Amino acid sequence: MHLPTLIVITLILNALLGLLMVVIYDLSKRKPCFLYWALSCLVFSLGIALASARVSIDLPVVTYGLANLMLLSAPILAILGIRDFIGADVPLRMTRSRSLSLFLLASLLLGASYPDKAVFSAVTSLLMAGCFAVGALWIRQLPVRNTVPRLLLLTLYIAHAVVMLMLAGLSFGSAPEASSGNRSWVYELVLASHILLTTGTAMLFPLLVYVATEQRLKRLANQDELTELFNRRAYFNISDNLFSESVRVGTDFSVLMVDLDYFKQVNDQWGHAVGDQCLQLAAKTVQAQLREQDILARLGGEEFAVTLPGIDATEAEDIAQRLCRCLALKPLMINGQAIQITASVGGVQRREDHTNVQDMLLQADHALYSAKSKGRNKVIFHHPVQPSGPEQGAPA
Repeated sequence: MHLPTLIVITLILNALLGLLMVVIYDLSKRKPCFLYWALSCLVFSLGIALASARVSIDLPVVTYGLANLMLLSAPILAILGIRDFIGADVPLRMTRSRSLSLFLLASLLLGASYPDKAVFSAVTSLLMAGCFAVGALWIRQLPVRNTVPRLLLLTLYIAHAVVMLMLAGLSFGSAPEASSGNRSWVYELVLASHILLTTGTAMLFPLLVYVATEQRLKRLANQDELTELFNRRAYFNISDNLFSESVRVGTDFSVLMVDLDYFKQVNDQWGHAVGDQCLQLAAKTVQAQLREQDILARLGGEEFAVTLPGIDATEAEDIAQRLCRCLALKPLMINGQAIQITASVGGVQRREDHTNVQDMLLQADHALYSAKSKGRNKVIFHHPVQPSGPEQGAPA
């Protein structure tokens, strides 16, 4: 392993990564996380360059003092980028303030240990180990599901903390001399690991953002933003698969159409913001009454659809009645006033003449309008034994 060559390659890679982050920052509506990561790469490159200059420049204030401060600043900036990317509830100003306080404390520790180069290097390594440990904790909160980039980044941060602890132990033994020949192969290996881990971590940040963005777009494509339920597209994709499975296996299968009563009057009287709260409350209330395998979606406006795999008409009607009762018992409270939420429900069980979920929803929708016309807050269900007979209604 030729350490000087590795250092030169690292300098070039981190400088290029920093410039890349700046470009991404400019193209991504100026998200601060990219600027933090860009600064982290560039500061790390400059810190390595100054530390490497110890061989030819006898200026400890720069090659030791300033270099170590920059090397310590790099993981701090990376953590600020992670913190901004997470977008947690704690204001970023508070994070900056705390980071500044910690940075000043670290500077005092470094200043106190500066006269002894061995202690100085060890303190720097210990502080960096702490930074990487904190970074690992933040990475666990990243808004990305268990993907390879996230797990790899977490592994690199934990490994980096361990490597810096090892480097601190070696530094306590003897300070690194100007000549690389005086360094032990263990010290060179640990130092090389630190350089490679830093570079590898920087490479993962853009990939992590890409994965998070893809997951968010996929979620938005399948989720209703207001209620966080499935949207129409996701509902039909999932329910059609469950329908096909029901046909293949020969199990019961039912669907419900749920529509909130007099919802337009709520919007007109209270405004759309309160109407949105009604929709959110209704979604949570209905979801709480369903099984994990049931599919609840908002099709649009105040209309919801429920898929009940393995449920026959009698059970589905009981569920629909329970939904109506629970909704009626949970009004939305606004400034001490109760806004009553009720719903009309239409349902149907799968029969041989149904070719897909759309056919079932069409018939359930007809039953729903029948419930509306009969006074609302009612359940109308088409039983498979009488597909062409009169509709049966039951007050909720």
